[in-house]
Amino acid sequence: TAEKAKVVAVVMNRVRDSRFPNDIYSVLTQPYQFSGYVAYNTYTSNVTTDVIAAVDYYFNHTSEFSTSILYFWGDGKWNYFS
Repeated sequence: TAEKAKVVAVVMNRVRDSRFPNDIYSVLTQPYQFSGYVAYNTYTSNVTTDVIAAVDYYFNHTSEFSTSILYFWGDGKWNYFS
């Protein structure tokens, strides 16, 4: 859950950063940014308990997350944040 919460931190940091859109939807739907995102009009979303737990973890532990992390990439097993 804490690792997934880092993705939430990236999204929230981008919302606050002037180089990115200033709302969650616009950050998530920027071209080529979040490849796992599927537009609402093409997919009926189902928010999983894992996603809810990650968002809750982030908002209950914001001091654990750097406000400078704006990017992440993965190797198929782990995500790396910068």
